[in-house]
Amino acid sequence: MSDASAQKTPERRTNYRQLFSFAVCCGMICWIIEYPIQPVFAAANQNTLLIGKQALSQDSYTIPIAPPSPFGGMTVEEILRLRVKAVWQQPLLIGINYRPSEVVFCRLRSRSAWRELPGDFSSTDDDVLGLSAGSEYVLNPYLLVAATIAAPPIEPNVDASMGQLFPSSLYWESSQARATAVYDVSSSLRNTDRVDAVPVSLDQLSLQLVGMNARDMNLNYAAVLSNDTNGVSLPQELSEAVLIEQYLRHDPHCGEAGGCNEVSPPQKEFTGLRLTDLPARMTIRLWSDHPESAEAAPDMRFVLEFR
Repeated sequence: MSDASAQKTPERRTNYRQLFSFAVCCGMICWIIEYPIQPVFAAANQNTLLIGKQALSQDSYTIPIAPPSPFGGMTVEEILRLRVKAVWQQPLLIGINYRPSEVVFCRLRSRSAWRELPGDFSSTDDDVLGLSAGSEYVLNPYLLVAATIAAPPIEPNVDASMGQLFPSSLYWESSQARATAVYDVSSSLRNTDRVDAVPVSLDQLSLQLVGMNARDMNLNYAAVLSNDTNGVSLPQELSEAVLIEQYLRHDPHCGEAGGCNEVSPPQKEFTGLRLTDLPARMTIRLWSDHPESAEAAPDMRFVLEFR
């Protein structure tokens, strides 16, 4: 006589706890994206990139670059909503606890004008007026460290006009804790529209780095070692790990009635970089906490390539 219990088909058990947790997470993401969030910030930055051992994917992939946008007249809630939506377009890269950090976003003023982007190097479109300087960082949160180019003054004793250099591609390798932004400098130089019609050469240009997105993602310290660069001349200060101090703020003395929102003043350690040759490459080492030295293994490597 056979054992009846041995002939029973094994029952499938549904893990309702995991299903419930998954549903709750999905619901939270949808709620965050759908509804504006209030400009109330956490006491400490808890944002976490899912990289290295925490990576949810072993694949490497390209993240589209969002164009800059006009932010003038928008409320802080509306801007934060755009930021959160941009962050959650890559759910495999960000922890569920993401919240725009206080140190980067709390100094904005609702319904203010924004400082406009100057004529940009990379665009062939003449209609660039009204685009807000800083929107290119808000809408591209995974561009952790961006590069802008300062052209030389057209006349002596005149401040350099800031040219905008937008990446042509952004490539992430989350399992390797590495990402690469590619800039087409050659095309940008060809498209430069100068008042005096004098071509701009590579040795006339100076690079400036903007690391506010790294700071928002809780990667607060940066360094660049000379052996991590090719075709780039670095200021001495970047050979040591420095605190990223850049943020968005309201400047009451920007020349507009009532002031305007803008990116904070240039950080001295991130200015004065020079391209000496093309192609060029530099690797920015990023840490959440202050490392013992700039040679310490970074939490993230962000690569800038200039072609």
